[in-house]
Amino acid sequence: MTQRGFGLLKDILEPVADKTTILTGIRNGITSAQGLLACVECGCKTYAVDTGSRGIVFHPKIYLGKNEQEARLVLGSANLTVGGLNSNIEASLKVVADLGVADEAALVADLESKIDSMIADFPAHVVEITILEEIKALLAAGRLIDESVKPAPSPSGSSGDRKLDAVPQMKLDKKKLKFTAIAPIDGVVEPILPADPLGEAQAPKVAEAAVPGAPAADQLDLVWESNPLTRRPLNIPTADGTNATGSMFFTKGQTTDIDQRHYFREDVFGALGWKHDDAAGKEHLERAKAKFRIIIKDVNYGVFEMSLTHDSRTDSPAYKQNNSLTQLHWGDVKPLVALEDLLDRTMFLYRDDEQAGLFVLEID
Repeated sequence: MTQRGFGLLKDILEPVADKTTILTGIRNGITSAQGLLACVECGCKTYAVDTGSRGIVFHPKIYLGKNEQEARLVLGSANLTVGGLNSNIEASLKVVADLGVADEAALVADLESKIDSMIADFPAHVVEITILEEIKALLAAGRLIDESVKPAPSPSGSSGDRKLDAVPQMKLDKKKLKFTAIAPIDGVVEPILPADPLGEAQAPKVAEAAVPGAPAADQLDLVWESNPLTRRPLNIPTADGTNATGSMFFTKGQTTDIDQRHYFREDVFGALGWKHDDAAGKEHLERAKAKFRIIIKDVNYGVFEMSLTHDSRTDSPAYKQNNSLTQLHWGDVKPLVALEDLLDRTMFLYRDDEQAGLFVLEID
């Protein structure tokens, strides 16, 4: 369960919050501290179910509501998340039970009895959450995630040939949702995280352009998210005979509250060894290089060294018009991205704050 997932049902639950019980699994890499807090603040009786093991998962997806006459049950695969309720392909069965019919009433009573028994029989594992301090403790213990922090991508596989995967994004009939930013839980000490087990020593050698070095997954911060990708940033020609620039400007995209003229040069890439171009007439251009792991549609294509350029002038028309000034040169990565199956997808940029000059660039 997440805060955003709960938010999809909040308007329905608020009028009956005092009659609503929510049980959600934790220690699963999905349930967030913000999600539990949203339940508690809404007034629902809220339980965290912790099996105490990675090998045992609290996995039911049951949505049950009833009055004196009937009960309605939705049983299926959908988590209480945006993916489960809106974005994923899920399957659920809806059952309407007439509580005046003995067999149907018995089915509902049996289900409620089993839930009550689990709460009673496993007091160390099914714990009622009533205050913020209990949620903070679970978060500090690593048993909840912080929904305000977008996790670094963990690709499902690796490949050295981008042309083997031309599958476009499936177009589904789903709502386009808009969300406000998720606030962090204050007062929680950040845990010391282990190094990435798939670090530099095991970085896949997938192309000659790939270079050693792999950002540690647990140390990455999401620093930028693009708008839906078009031909221009992906370097896909718009017509026969047109030449792509070989580069992409970092625009504001979906990242709020930034000044794109300064944010990428001074914050995102500020630790790089920037140098001014010494060619005549180009002294205003700053140059730098960084290493990027390229992940496309959940497939890891390796680590590549790429060049960046920043226009340092503050009196140019581009600067005065608040245009983007920091540019990424695709170089050897261009064949991986200049393909139409990536149109309308989103690009994410992650930075490794522990190792300057290491980044992850993901398209999904």
